[in-house]
Amino acid sequence: MKIEELKRIPIWELLSHLGIEPVSKRCGGSQLMYHSPLRPDKNASFSVSTRKNLWLDFGTSQGGNVIDLAIALKGYCTFSEAAAWLEEQACHFHKDYRNNDISRYRDGHMARLSGNPGISYIGVEELTSPRLLEYLESRGIPGEIGQRYCKEAEYVVRGRDYYGVAFMNILGGMEIRSRSFKGCYGVKAPTIIRLDKTERQESCCVFEGFMDFLSYKVLEERGAKDLIPEVPCDYIIMNSTSIIQRAIPFIGVYTLAYCYLDNDFAGRQAQDTLDLLMPGGVIEMSKYFSPHNDLNDYLVSGLR
Repeated sequence: MKIEELKRIPIWELLSHLGIEPVSKRCGGSQLMYHSPLRPDKNASFSVSTRKNLWLDFGTSQGGNVIDLAIALKGYCTFSEAAAWLEEQACHFHKDYRNNDISRYRDGHMARLSGNPGISYIGVEELTSPRLLEYLESRGIPGEIGQRYCKEAEYVVRGRDYYGVAFMNILGGMEIRSRSFKGCYGVKAPTIIRLDKTERQESCCVFEGFMDFLSYKVLEERGAKDLIPEVPCDYIIMNSTSIIQRAIPFIGVYTLAYCYLDNDFAGRQAQDTLDLLMPGGVIEMSKYFSPHNDLNDYLVSGLR
């Protein structure tokens, strides 16, 4: 996609896709107020202008267009990385934003417009594809662990057939991964995996993405004692730190939360948010796989 097309992606549509909804409207609905997705924010001081398609975080005085927001959400990545991520997310949106008249979204931003989304879901079945299992192996995940927690999704993007590793969330959406695709189908939401389906444990392990969770299960089987809590734990996979507000109600019910978040800006912000939520109840585990960015990087580095 061209840069000008990316800039026309409605910011409120991107935020809604990430599970972030406005808490109030101002100026006849042309100004939307959110709890900031970039920092702990009790006052809903993050503003989005639906007329100008710009955002401003009053708490930090940061702001800009949708590409600037993508850079901030991704932990201050490069421009090209943000553009590639935005294009991935845009395949879930409706194509009307590509024309210049984005004002038509102002009154209907809370409900999705009718039309054909960029990704069409076909079906989910047991994970058996040799190529997908090889992909997981390349990430250090044995096939049996991948098959235990993941499915295989067949889908269409812009008229072409694809398939990928699918990881389901609590709202019926799914994260989809392959060597050539990284995205989400349906509503983005956390995934909750109970150690015992009949009762909740007192402690939980929190992961940013499902590859980190799968890496944890591999390391657990290998007896990596520094990384594995001695107490039984449930598992909460946020599927993105950008929807931490949606994961907080599930994490907050536990006495202890062992957090395996990325060693980057977004991971540290999410860690700070949880520290505020559960003073003394959050145990940072990221230091055990530093200087690697995430748990999967740590796992793969040990295989080289």
